[in-house]
Amino acid sequence: MRESVKHRLIGAAVLAAIAVLFLPSFFKDRQQYQVDTSSQIPGRPSITAVDFNEPTRPEGIEPAPAPETMFLPDESEAVPAAQIPPPEQAAVAAEVASSNKSISSSSTTSAASVPVMPLNAQGLPDTWVIQVASLSAQAAANKLRDQLQADGHKAYVRAVPGASATTYRVFIGPKQDKAEAIAIKTQLDKRLKVNSLVLPFKP
Repeated sequence: MRESVKHRLIGAAVLAAIAVLFLPSFFKDRQQYQVDTSSQIPGRPSITAVDFNEPTRPEGIEPAPAPETMFLPDESEAVPAAQIPPPEQAAVAAEVASSNKSISSSSTTSAASVPVMPLNAQGLPDTWVIQVASLSAQAAANKLRDQLQADGHKAYVRAVPGASATTYRVFIGPKQDKAEAIAIKTQLDKRLKVNSLVLPFKP
């Protein structure tokens, strides 16, 4: 057999193999697909509308006081000077209170070992605030508050209207430990040259 005929037969076989491989996919791509147009979304649920009545205020309830008038203790209930220890004892009490806090925070205690705090007639524990100063200028009171907050104290200002003018009292607290509150009072009196008061906290 001539070489030319042999080459032609080989070429025809290769073309036939290529046709067998690619023609089915060519015709398959040209087939038309039928899209399912039926919706798969469930039907609308049956919901019954419910009408809510406007809220009504119960009778006999006093309105809440304005925030700026809350947490304002009475100066007449200040801790007497006879109960204020000397500065040396107050410093020792402050150190003991801080050491007790560090120990309690670093060690995990069980619920049974937590001491029970005595409660007052309202069922709340007695807490205390320190009235650092009573100033006539609001700007000065806010400046002192910011200074105390920068020192790490929880300080706030309350305006107290008077007969002729409004005074602005600066407080620190509340503190659960009365001895700690007295120790802070002693430190502030010495550092700021004031005569602060330790008062019971009334929420």
